[in-house]
Amino acid sequence: LVNEWNNKAHEITGYPKEEVLGKNLVQVYITKEFRASVKQVLDDAFKGLETANFEFALFTKDNKRVEVLLNATTRRDVPGAIIGMIGVGQDITEKRRLMEQEALLFQAQAANDAKSQFLATMSHEMRTPLNVIMGMNDLITETLLSAEQRTFAEQVKTSAESLLILINDILDLTKVEAGKLELVTVDFDIRQVMEDAIESVASKALGKGLEICSYIAPEIRTDVIGDPDRLRQILLNLLSNGIKFTKEGQVYLLIEEEEETASHHAFRFKVHDSGIGITADGQKKLFSRFSQVDSSTTRTYGGTGLGLAISKQFAELMDGTMGVQSEVGTGSNFWFTGVFKKILRPTNVFPVPMLLIPKVREGSPLTVLLKAENETLRLLLTRYLEALGIDAESVNSLPKAVHALESNPGKFDMLFFCPSMKAFDGAVSAPSSSVSDYGAKNDPTIRSSSIDLHHAMTVLKSRAHLWPKLETIIMCPIKCLSHASGYRDLHRCSILSRPVRLSALHDAVVTCAMRIRNATPGLEALVPKSKEDVQNMQEFEKQMQEFENPKGRSWRILIAISDMKERIVLRAMISREQLHGEQHQCVLAGTGEETIQQLMLEDAGWNHDCLIFDTNFKDYSQQDIVRFIRDREAECQFGKYKKKPLVLIAAIDPEMDPHDSLAAGM
Repeated sequence: LVNEWNNKAHEITGYPKEEVLGKNLVQVYITKEFRASVKQVLDDAFKGLETANFEFALFTKDNKRVEVLLNATTRRDVPGAIIGMIGVGQDITEKRRLMEQEALLFQAQAANDAKSQFLATMSHEMRTPLNVIMGMNDLITETLLSAEQRTFAEQVKTSAESLLILINDILDLTKVEAGKLELVTVDFDIRQVMEDAIESVASKALGKGLEICSYIAPEIRTDVIGDPDRLRQILLNLLSNGIKFTKEGQVYLLIEEEEETASHHAFRFKVHDSGIGITADGQKKLFSRFSQVDSSTTRTYGGTGLGLAISKQFAELMDGTMGVQSEVGTGSNFWFTGVFKKILRPTNVFPVPMLLIPKVREGSPLTVLLKAENETLRLLLTRYLEALGIDAESVNSLPKAVHALESNPGKFDMLFFCPSMKAFDGAVSAPSSSVSDYGAKNDPTIRSSSIDLHHAMTVLKSRAHLWPKLETIIMCPIKCLSHASGYRDLHRCSILSRPVRLSALHDAVVTCAMRIRNATPGLEALVPKSKEDVQNMQEFEKQMQEFENPKGRSWRILIAISDMKERIVLRAMISREQLHGEQHQCVLAGTGEETIQQLMLEDAGWNHDCLIFDTNFKDYSQQDIVRFIRDREAECQFGKYKKKPLVLIAAIDPEMDPHDSLAAGM
């Protein structure tokens, strides 16, 4: 029976002292499931057997369950006889709840880790045969095939690429959910990432007859610290979506500087397309996982709905966000922002300084006539040319270009001609040589572009005597370069691929301007350089030339990959490449030990020009192999630029730190 009841007991149970005293604690206040065990603890205490940290549950006066931690001790009189027991109870309801939550959290984390590891392993196991399929299929497409066989091979390629994208998206999503996706921090150039991304999707866009281009103001500093791979992944996703949902018109990428602080750059990236557009309700679903605007979109265009969700999370990791403006039937403008650290350096030092464009006459800059049918392309190229200090005028058709040249004799130093992706209005047929290969016969965009190019060059050649000093630069779609190659030998004619890189555009303009300047006596040199700068540049170019073409021979390449099928495919792909008519020599290794043995066959350094290897060796890590090579090179005292190129083929691994590879000497 209860004969003492303090205020804390009242607070925990809700029962006041007067209601409890003299009552049987076990029978009245303890829940039925714990009555026997609590009675046993109390009986033991009366026998002198004390119990510590006994947990049980009771219900309060308002029928609320409370978890109690009980310590029962024997109560004795002065001589030591047992006269009762003392029970000290502690409310551990909240503590128990937190412990259960923590246990559930650990279980969920363990399950998530197991899922991530499973997907990482499975993605690698799926990539291995998929890479073989894609590699073999690429080799097949380069053989003589019938039209039907080529169609089948292209369908295999498209399906394999779609499957590879799905595998990568699922793995990225898993890493984001697990909180294991961390951005790397390396020095890189945003302009280069932009141009790389545009070039990667250019063939797909041009194959649909779309114009694709990009722009970032040349005066903006684009060298930053951040994660170029994740930035490229976002851009590729947005550009690929734009191309997928656009039947005609254009897709272009615009990058603007939003804000600059003492330590950071904030940029806004915009991908615009003239595609089908998205409804207001559809825009609300865009960034949800496995979500499409509607089911018909999935059936018509394919896709899983993962790309945009992952891209938005990548943007948020870059301290940015993502959004869209769109109108049905007009097109869409996807945008995202990102914040990058500055590369701190003196304000008067630039990473890749642009050379000044040489003057071709005293007191005035170069003048260029630009012919481009697409309005966006004309605008962006005009901005680039003006940023290089060039006076540019633009027209949208060949007749207008011819009229401008004929009505202003001697005004223009250069003509930039961008063949249209549509057939020229005149009923002119290209010569058979322009459309003789398989691709031109079966791709209407190549055929029409070639006709436009041939017609334009015919017109310009027939009037060449009117402007004998005019430099012509053909900016040919990258997919149609083979049809422009026949004009490379024409006097004062240069070929540039489109979409064009700013550095390539600059170099082409400088080359043409130098030809004009050299024909104009009395002008000063292009840019003054110190004697030391010239010597350093010459030495660097000489060593790089020796590195790129070792002794004028084909390369000896060591392929160290654990999977035999991948080794065979890679050897077949490399062997078909030739240098000076000689095939590159490939040696295969399947383990780390075999790789090391191959590297030690010769005393003077190592006997290969390049090593291609993966991370799946069980006997050696990739860092061990890289350190072995770099140490061996140091012992052999190779020249300053004589480090051998090491190409690492690595599956996406949450545990892999790219800094380890760089520190090892990759």
